[in-house]
This record gives sequence, C-alpha cells and structure tokens, in this order.
Amino acid sequence: MKKLVLLSYILALSAGHLEATELPGAYNEVDQVLWVVSDVETTMVKYRELGFDQFKDMGTVEVKSWTTESVSMARLVCANLGGAHVNWIQPLEGESIFNDFLIEHGDAAMSLVHRFSEVNDLKDEIGRLDALGIGILDKISIETSEGELAFVLMDTEPEGKYILGFTYADNGLQIHTALCDDNLLELRLNQYAFAIRDPEPVSDYWMKIGLPELAINYPELGDPMYYGKPADHDLIQGWQRHGTINYEWCIPVKGPIVYEDHIKLHGEGIHHLAFSVKDMDVVLEDYTSKGFVVSMGGTWGEKGKPGSGRYEYIDLEQAGGLTMELLWNFKENPESAQP
Repeated sequence: MKKLVLLSYILALSAGHLEATELPGAYNEVDQVLWVVSDVETTMVKYRELGFDQFKDMGTVEVKSWTTESVSMARLVCANLGGAHVNWIQPLEGESIFNDFLIEHGDAAMSLVHRFSEVNDLKDEIGRLDALGIGILDKISIETSEGELAFVLMDTEPEGKYILGFTYADNGLQIHTALCDDNLLELRLNQYAFAIRDPEPVSDYWMKIGLPELAINYPELGDPMYYGKPADHDLIQGWQRHGTINYEWCIPVKGPIVYEDHIKLHGEGIHHLAFSVKDMDVVLEDYTSKGFVVSMGGTWGEKGKPGSGRYEYIDLEQAGGLTMELLWNFKENPESAQP
C-alpha cells in the first residue's frame, strides 16, 4: 500500500515540469517486457522446451487500475529469456488493459518497460512527456505474494506501435534479479524487434520523445526461405541503437514474409525477440526435433567472410504469439565457424 501511495504522489505532481534537455538514462535499458497471453501455462511449457527454465510462477494475482478504479484477476509468470526479463500475463476475471489488449491483438507483447532509480526522475519524465502531448494510458499495480509491481503505461501505441512503460526504484526488482540469463542452448538476447508498415511517422514520433531517428537499411539477403521453400521476399530495416540492446523495426516490402503475417494477425507492434547463437545447426536440430517450425531464414554478407551471417525465425504463434529470431555471425576462428 505504501508503494501505491507513492505512485499516486508521483502522478499528482508530474504535471507542469519542463521538457528535459536530454533523454533520461532509463531509456538505455529495457527493464522488462509486459506480454499478454491467452494461456500462460502452454507458453511456459513451450519455452521450457526451447531450453529456458528461469521462471517464477506468481500464480493468480490481483490487478488494480488507478485510471479506471477497477480490479481484475490475472495469472502471472515472470521469466528470464536469455537476458530478456518478461512478464507473461493471462487475463482472467474482470476488465483490464491486459484483457482489452488481448481482445484487440491476440497473444502479443504489449509494452517495453524502463526503470527509473529515483522517484523524482520518474515524476519529471511523466511531466516532460505530458508537455509533449503524451498522456498516461493506465496506472497499474499488481499484488503478488512477493510484493507489489507497479507500472505507469503511456499512451504511445497508436503512433509509436507499442506501449511505453515505466517502473521505479526497487519495485518488483527482487523477482527478476532472482532469475539468471542461463539457458540450455546458451542463447543471448540480441535485439527487440517490431513489425510496421511505414517507418517515417514512427521514426518522427519517437524522435519527438528523444529517441534516435530510425537508421534505414535495405538489406541484401541470401538464400531466403519461407516455411521451408525458397522465397523472394524483401524488407526495409530501421535501426535504433540508443541502448544496451538494439531495436530493429522491420518493414515488409515483398512477401511472403513473417512481418506481414504478424501485422495481419496481430497488428503493428512488437514482433520478435532476437537471440545470438553459438551454433545455428545445433539449435535448429534441437528445436525441429521437438516439433518447432522454422518460418523464415537466410543469410547476409559474403559467405565465409567477416560481416556475414545467418538468420532463422522460429514460429511460436502457439506459444505466446511472439516470434523468435536466431542470429549467427561469422567468426574467423575455424572452431566456431559453420559450413
């Protein structure tokens, strides 16, 4: 309850602050992902099959909205996926922002959350965004057996294509710090990625907030495949490299291509988490032997040369709706190079 009062204090005093001259340092790192699913048990089982085991099942929790003054119930599982701290949230009883998101988008990641170490810094940032015309979408507290999680969710999805989220101080920190990055196949988080149709308005929107302009790239892909068959797909990439993990914005140009599939099914938004792998063939053999399907893949650069590599996407539509991308980069060390 003390944290709820503190959150109320932050929001009450946030209006009227001047726009900050620099983007706050909290944006340099994604603290956690809010990810809405229709079946958290199945999602957890599937990710365990993918080699992840750092889960904390919080059971059924109470979700309170300070905006609508409503209370609902949800199932919550916190996880560490190779460095990505995620909260799988399955709406149960009652109306909530999570239930609304599930109805509109289906299983999908909803928000990237940044942590402010000081209460006053969060207060200032809410005020800065308010001065830019960006208001609060919802204020959420989640009661768990290990304490309270609190989030301020900003109204950024219509133009920015995902919900910008904030938390503060040590709120819920003990839950995620107890989960390490280790996983069976040594996957390491490499990027957060989005699927959108038009990069220019999205870039302009986030630049208004203070994030960098999307650095546009037209990749030349080799040996493109789509669900096991040769494909002639094409895309544009937009990169933001302001933080510890890059953001990749994927714009489908010519199909068949997984980004267009996602947009048609879920709408524009967070499309995949990408992971670096040490040995692509070992990982793919493990995954396909368990029934997982490679949806798209190919190469970049001159094969066997520095700057080249390989990408493969794993279809996880039935495991939370977010695709997984695997990335392998050529290394001149012959022991680590793949044929």
